[in-house]
Amino acid sequence: MKISLVLPTYKKEREVIDQLERLYGYLSRVNPDFELIFVIDGYVDNTKDILGKYIKENRLQKAQVIGYRENRGKGYAVRYGMKKATGDVIGFIDADTDIQIRSLASAIREIKKDSVMAVIPSKLHKDSNIEMTLGRKIFSYGLIAVNKLLLRLPKNITDVGCGLKLFKRELIKRVLPNLKVNRFAIDSEILSEIGKIGYEVSVIPFYLNKNRSDSTSANIKEASRMIKDILSISMKESRVFKSYFLKEYR
Repeated sequence: MKISLVLPTYKKEREVIDQLERLYGYLSRVNPDFELIFVIDGYVDNTKDILGKYIKENRLQKAQVIGYRENRGKGYAVRYGMKKATGDVIGFIDADTDIQIRSLASAIREIKKDSVMAVIPSKLHKDSNIEMTLGRKIFSYGLIAVNKLLLRLPKNITDVGCGLKLFKRELIKRVLPNLKVNRFAIDSEILSEIGKIGYEVSVIPFYLNKNRSDSTSANIKEASRMIKDILSISMKESRVFKSYFLKEYR
């Protein structure tokens, strides 16, 4: 089973090589058929050149760097990378080293099950080891409440915003054409599309390192943009449902 991991990358020149090394080394041992796709979400620093030089010098044939000049957002970067992915399993993971490798290990074990079409880690899973400040807990619980209120998520989803998700290729082929969100609400949009289809989703524990970087999506400005995008997704769903209802029952 070939695994394609998309890494949306923005201003990560100090961390990205560490993430490349550990992912490349781990996957080479446990699932040698893989590809790492780094999507540079705007050429605003030296990340592209640093990555490209390292990959070339070390002959890392299963890693590639793509991107574009202007910053477009995580959602755009994820879609951009997924369109290039060739794996049987397609997913995305953050470009820093905050997520412990055992989170990825657990996700890979789950996605290899025939009945599982998507693996979604959750910070709120009973076996997760996340240490969160009160503010971060309020943000996380508030975000999932907003998502469940406005969107048609899979029933067992307990968290939305973890920076790792894996999907079977068949599922990505179905939902990718419907994805439009450019920024952080891409996670919500993907789960909303899965909820409509009704595929089985496996929710697993999420493990983060204690000393980790600040989350871009956790600041107030990005949080407000995320909620705005979730509202847009909800409105789109309502229009689609209304159109279908009128067509079926007029």
